Amino acid sequence: MSKKTSGDRRIAVQKLNSFCVEVLMKAGLTTANAKTTADVLVMTDTWGTFSHGTGALLNYTHALQAGGIDRSAQPEVLSEGPSWAIIDGRSGRGMPSCCMAMNLAIEKARTCTIAWTGVRNGSHFGEAGYYANLAADQNVIGIAMSNADPNMTIPGTRGHTIGNNPLAYAVPAGKERPILLDIALSAVAYGKITAMKTQGQSIPLNWITDTDGLPTNDLSNWPATGSMMPMAGHKGYGIAILVEVLAGLMTGAGLLGELKSWVFTPGEKASLGQGFIAINVGALLPVESFQQRVDSLIRQLRQAPKAKGSDRIYVPGEIEWERREDCLRNGIPLPAAVLASLYRAGEERGVDPNLLD
Repeated sequence: MSKKTSGDRRIAVQKLNSFCVEVLMKAGLTTANAKTTADVLVMTDTWGTFSHGTGALLNYTHALQAGGIDRSAQPEVLSEGPSWAIIDGRSGRGMPSCCMAMNLAIEKARTCTIAWTGVRNGSHFGEAGYYANLAADQNVIGIAMSNADPNMTIPGTRGHTIGNNPLAYAVPAGKERPILLDIALSAVAYGKITAMKTQGQSIPLNWITDTDGLPTNDLSNWPATGSMMPMAGHKGYGIAILVEVLAGLMTGAGLLGELKSWVFTPGEKASLGQGFIAINVGALLPVESFQQRVDSLIRQLRQAPKAKGSDRIYVPGEIEWERREDCLRNGIPLPAAVLASLYRAGEERGVDPNLLD
């Protein structure tokens, strides 16, 4: 590992964005699709969610090269009505089709108040919160979700049964930042388990199951064996099914075992489905009044009595917005592992890693 990737280092947002665009274009994406993909990845890094940010760039290029992601695909609206639409992602890069879908939902919600759009033949779309926030930026409530290849068990089973299907929402505010929640439905993120194994740390018993479907904290053979457990047991399982219906079943995308991993099987089409909901608050009450009410909600939550030892109360997304502001001023503090994968992605595509300096 070079000295430049031997430890965490801050990289300017624009430099990181330009580097990712260059790598993705060399991997075969059009300029527009490369820019859209890079925007999602880099914004995710500014929120501090490095598992879904530019650290995924290397595996994206591998899937583009192997054919699991079609580098020349352009998303297309297959069918639509006044308040709904289905888009065919054509197995291309997930970000362009999902940005198209959410923006179309926002447009339709302007006249229909509430709109749903979905994507079939999709691929990994990165951070769900990015798409939800596209709506919040336009004073619309946004909800984004995707099904995923099975990597999670459900109560009473053993092995991979359903995906830890991501779900996000964003609520526009006035003087405050948008409320933003982005979660997967497993008890903990896959990347956190992997990181703790690398660091030799023990995990709680409610994170994964063993080959018999029983809770375990033994990571010696992870991830070759073992499945993640749903958050809050049957509650996380039930919400995972809701996402499967709204993002997979309704769009005509793949379901459960039909879905493929873009990381472990990069040559196969993922067949994912994504769903997006937009709610036009301006059709229900004046936008300014709604914003004031959201601001009041946020402030009341912050002012709630603090537990012993608690210094501050956060609302969903507040930590991420503060991280982003710091990154825009001072650069993104990329972990060494992410830097190493970025350098490798550049080297494999013939892009000078020094562009990050």
